[in-house]
Amino acid sequence: MSGLAIVTGGARGIGAAIVDALIADGVADHVAAFDLDVEGTEPRSNVSLHRCDVTDVEQVRAVVESLGEQACVLVNNAGGGKAHPERTDGMPFDPFGPVDMWRESVDLNLSSAHLVTSVVGPGMGSGSAICNTASIAGLMPNALFAYAAAKAGLIHWTKCMALALAPAGVRVNAVAPGFIYTRLWEQMLPRAMFEQMVGAAVPMASEQTPAQIADTVSFLCSSRAAQVTGQVVAVDGGSVLGRPR
Repeated sequence: MSGLAIVTGGARGIGAAIVDALIADGVADHVAAFDLDVEGTEPRSNVSLHRCDVTDVEQVRAVVESLGEQACVLVNNAGGGKAHPERTDGMPFDPFGPVDMWRESVDLNLSSAHLVTSVVGPGMGSGSAICNTASIAGLMPNALFAYAAAKAGLIHWTKCMALALAPAGVRVNAVAPGFIYTRLWEQMLPRAMFEQMVGAAVPMASEQTPAQIADTVSFLCSSRAAQVTGQVVAVDGGSVLGRPR
């Protein structure tokens, strides 16, 4: 497969690694990376950066139209969360938190995928691929409440869309990253405590990397995965399995 790929949240972190992997593996000839913050990012060959709020349909539509080309790959990667700024009891995410914070998290981690896909998806032809960045937080109970609920919704939506788009030859899959020290984790734990948690919670006793997530996304969007759709691949060192006895 070759042509244009769109990656949301593609300026940094997992998103930037996905952009690089799609180019390196020949899954796309060039990538349009959408991100709310594109300042200070290094220019890369065959990659264009576009400032875009993926929760704003008019911004998304305007940027997509400016590309002048139909994407054959779409990666809905934008996401994240914020700890409650007023919590002092060791629980950074309040189960009874403010409604506006709940809505903000669901908008970013779930609704944005539908919004971007509703703009890009109708023009995608047979052989195209969509991949959504979910999380193991959407596969197992945890204390990330709104974020986890949104990722669980994203996983179910992935399967629904895979079924709906299969007759058109468009595949839809998701990856569920495990433990990566992103900004979400930085709000909750110092690096040393995060590493201790990984050692205790991950069967393979190591954290995952953006490049490892990106490799899986690239495979799912490539012709090598031509018969793979509606799947959620956890890249998590076995975390969803629980600790071995």
